Amino acid sequence: MDQAKNNTLLSAIDAFRCIQPHFEWEQEEVHIIALDSRQSVINHRLMFRGTVDSCLIHPRDIFRYVIQNNASAFIMFHNHPTGVLSPSNEDVKFTKRLKHLSKMMEVVFLDHIIITRDGFQSLKELKLL
Repeated sequence: MDQAKNNTLLSAIDAFRCIQPHFEWEQEEVHIIALDSRQSVINHRLMFRGTVDSCLIHPRDIFRYVIQNNASAFIMFHNHPTGVLSPSNEDVKFTKRLKHLSKMMEVVFLDHIIITRDGFQSLKELKLL
């Protein structure tokens, strides 16, 4: 994601455009973008890769990455290879858990964005974050 470094991500569409080219579509993937206090990209990482319809993730791995990059904020992304943009119950539960933990860690969880080949859905815009 070298070309994205120092890009400022002020909206879900900015974030989607920045991250979409880095996804593969055969399996679910979870990516994290670490941001500074101005919401400029510090770094990006593919955190987890799963199956066609699920992906096991753990908050400690996300926070380890965010802290190692000295990030003030982060955005989580995951794809739905099926093309369905709606968040699953598991997506919503994990987002709420990550939001709670991010407050405790004093790191801003800006958004959780579900992407497909054709579009995206921001859980923040859905008022689920």
